Amino acid sequence: MAILKPDKTTNLGGVTVNEYLLTKHNPNRIDMPSVSMDGKIIGVTIHNTSWITTASGTTPAEQYTRATVNGNMNDVRVHYYVDNTCAWQNLPLTLSGWHAADGSGNGNRRTIAIECIMSSAYNDRDKKSEDNTAKLAAALLKKYNLSIDHLYTHTHWLNVRDGKSGSVDYLNTARNPYKMCPLYILPHWSTFKAKVQAYMKSGASVSTNPTTKQFYRVRKSWSDAKSQIGAFASLDNAKKVCKSEYSVFDANGNVVYPTKKSVDEIAREVIQGKWGNGTDRKNRLTNAGYDYNTVQKRVNELMK
Repeated sequence: MAILKPDKTTNLGGVTVNEYLLTKHNPNRIDMPSVSMDGKIIGVTIHNTSWITTASGTTPAEQYTRATVNGNMNDVRVHYYVDNTCAWQNLPLTLSGWHAADGSGNGNRRTIAIECIMSSAYNDRDKKSEDNTAKLAAALLKKYNLSIDHLYTHTHWLNVRDGKSGSVDYLNTARNPYKMCPLYILPHWSTFKAKVQAYMKSGASVSTNPTTKQFYRVRKSWSDAKSQIGAFASLDNAKKVCKSEYSVFDANGNVVYPTKKSVDEIAREVIQGKWGNGTDRKNRLTNAGYDYNTVQKRVNELMK
């Protein structure tokens, strides 16, 4: 396959973005995600992948995109590949990806995936790729009116999947036996996070509605406005008053705290009778931000 030509080239946060959406270009009919995350985005997930041998006249981000089109990336589908020169966008931001290894969890279904191409050498080329990733992540967080607390690592979602709990910072960096990712950024994650935050504070907002302020509302469920304890500009303050049977919701009604449990863990709680029965169970799971059908399917599997 010849070197790809983007459908359009834009600039996001100071990064050149070449758009080549797999939803429009899939000549080999590779498997594709199909779940919408329009209006459901809760953050940006950072990954690392290594440098790849490139053809003359192209960049690693394009090479990875072409490898995906050719069916050589197995079942990995991400929104962006970023190198020291530019970014290539593979998926529309309204479509979930396959990148977090958490099935139908929030990592895959509700975050934008960025693959930062670099190595452990951490040389000038690596640092430039990482810098481009930080700029892009900052721009995306601002676009969706999300705070720095919505910047995640791949390892975060693995820890959530495995039933760990704790702060975002803890889950982002706590050791996971399956995979530590982004491998090359994790050793200095706090520094990378600070860089993203600095880029968020500098420059013009890229939000589609920059005058709209994000408020975090503490309620029993999004539909139960009467149960609201309060609305807070600070996520940390909202977390402090959140008590048992309550959740923190963003402006779109998405649960951002407490961190959701894995499907397996919730399924076992259902079997133990902790989520009620029938319509009550469905309503409680849905209000807590879980996909009822996914949980019920796992319950049925465990009960066999």
